[in-house]
Amino acid sequence: MLVMLYGFTGRYAGTAEFEWNAPLVGAHHKAMLFLLQDDERDAFDLALAECNRFGFDEIRDLRCGRLQVDVLNTDAYRGFATFYEEAMETGSALLYYPDPIM
Repeated sequence: MLVMLYGFTGRYAGTAEFEWNAPLVGAHHKAMLFLLQDDERDAFDLALAECNRFGFDEIRDLRCGRLQVDVLNTDAYRGFATFYEEAMETGSALLYYPDPIM
């Protein structure tokens, strides 16, 4: 199992399947989805479904890359370790950048 990263821009629709520290309804944000997968491949269909579970729609510019776990030990990326750990435990984690895109 490994964690793949999906970057995207989307609108928070407020339709999340669970409670989380979500942005304001209707706001557009850049975001990263940490998705636990069996293998290293682009699974855009799974990523889109997971973005929807977090309440995001109008997904644009979806791209994929493998998370290099060793970078989580560096000062620049240490803050992402929590999202990696959450994805390993629950299957996914989502981080949005708080400044909305107009």
